[in-house]
Amino acid sequence: MKFTKSIIAVSAAALLSTSAFAQTEISLTDLASNLGITDFSTEGINNGMDEFGKSLLVAAPQSSVQQNVWADAYIGKFFPSLPPHFGVGLSLGGTKLDMSGLKNAASAMEKTVASVVGSSNVDFGKIPSSFFLPTLSIDARIGGVILPFDVGFSFMMTNPSLTGVDFSDPDSIKDASQAMKFNWMGFDGSLDYITLGLDVRYPIWEGNLVLPKISVGAGYVYTRGQVGVKSSEGSTKANLDLSYSTHVIFAEAQVSKNFLLATVFAGGRALLSNTTTSWAWDVSTTYNYLGTAYTVYEEGSGSRTAKGKSASYEHGKFDFSGIQPQLYAGVGLNFLVFQATANICADVRSFMDSDNYDSALWSGALSFHVKL
Repeated sequence: MKFTKSIIAVSAAALLSTSAFAQTEISLTDLASNLGITDFSTEGINNGMDEFGKSLLVAAPQSSVQQNVWADAYIGKFFPSLPPHFGVGLSLGGTKLDMSGLKNAASAMEKTVASVVGSSNVDFGKIPSSFFLPTLSIDARIGGVILPFDVGFSFMMTNPSLTGVDFSDPDSIKDASQAMKFNWMGFDGSLDYITLGLDVRYPIWEGNLVLPKISVGAGYVYTRGQVGVKSSEGSTKANLDLSYSTHVIFAEAQVSKNFLLATVFAGGRALLSNTTTSWAWDVSTTYNYLGTAYTVYEEGSGSRTAKGKSASYEHGKFDFSGIQPQLYAGVGLNFLVFQATANICADVRSFMDSDNYDSALWSGALSFHVKL
């Protein structure tokens, strides 16, 4: 037994001193091969990131339409009208996001690195099983001219560099600066996004003292974002990053009724989305052998679209078989020209899976508007 161990040690030393290991940098895959580790694999990391991308395919479109929700089904004309009807404000919304894929990828990376170098300083903190994918926007709405309609606009940009992210280039995904950082019960992450939305509503009934307002409308929202976590302990650095892009077209109907200082409302939407996600990860650490410190690195990347997964970035397509129906309701509190609104929204299709209610998608939003 001692003789066998000595042979293995001498063989490893010989491998590490050959031209394959002559430099001070080596990939984690090559190091595992040189050390005779036959069960080394990064598949767990890739599978986790791909599963996280799948979660965003559904959550990102729903999150994007939580902005610019007004309690009034119709705000009235801008002209002719006295006063002219318009408003502006801020909206903050969020959609439940399944984080188990990212959590599994983080756990797999920690184990993968440790299986080769013997120990791992990779620590992404306490990644929760679920999180709320947020959206913050500046909203504006203006009534129609002569014809009875109103038009809504929404916009927010947290990081202009996102416009230059090339989803087909892993380095572009990883190197994008991340402006918005957050901490959630020990989980340190970062989020950036750009969102732009437009919608038009037409009242089929403008309401009166007894009957409510009823409107129908349609809109478009574009959102581009990035979610990431990183670990930096000593000489070990690791990153898990996912970028996404979603184009959402929706049709909706809304009813609202004023009661003293409150406006109660409810409605439904049908979302049609073209969403793509691309992910990239990397890790760098050190390995000491016979007094020499080697830099060990590894990286991976991939994409997932509504059509499945691929090795490179592909634009998704609008799929009419994947329409997301939503139901929402809420209340607006009115004081002079101010209105504070709260609403909740449910993705109907996700609630039809009676065997997996944990996957049901909830959303919510708060907004504060100044309007006439």
